[in-house]
Amino acid sequence: MDTQEKRVTLVWLALVALTLGSAWLGEEGLPVVATALVVALIVAAKGLLVIRHYMGLEEEGSRLRSVMRLYFVVVPALILVAGGTSWLAA
Repeated sequence: MDTQEKRVTLVWLALVALTLGSAWLGEEGLPVVATALVVALIVAAKGLLVIRHYMGLEEEGSRLRSVMRLYFVVVPALILVAGGTSWLAA
C-alpha cells in the first residue's frame, strides 16, 4: 500500500470514528449546549477532511473550495444557534 492509499484509508477511518462518536453522543443524553458544541465541531472537522482529501479542492483561490469551506462554517454555526435556543427555551 503506497502513502496515498494509507492517507486516504486513515482519513476514512477518522470519518467513521467521528460518525460513530456522533451517534454515541446522541444516545448519551448530555446537556443540549454541550452536545450542540461537540456536534458542531464534528461537522466542521468531517467537512474539512472531505474537502481536503476527497473532493480534490486543494488549490488556493478555488471558488468551489471557498464555498465549501463557508458551508462548513455556516452549518456548525447554525447547529450552535439551534442548541443555544433550545437551551434558552428549557
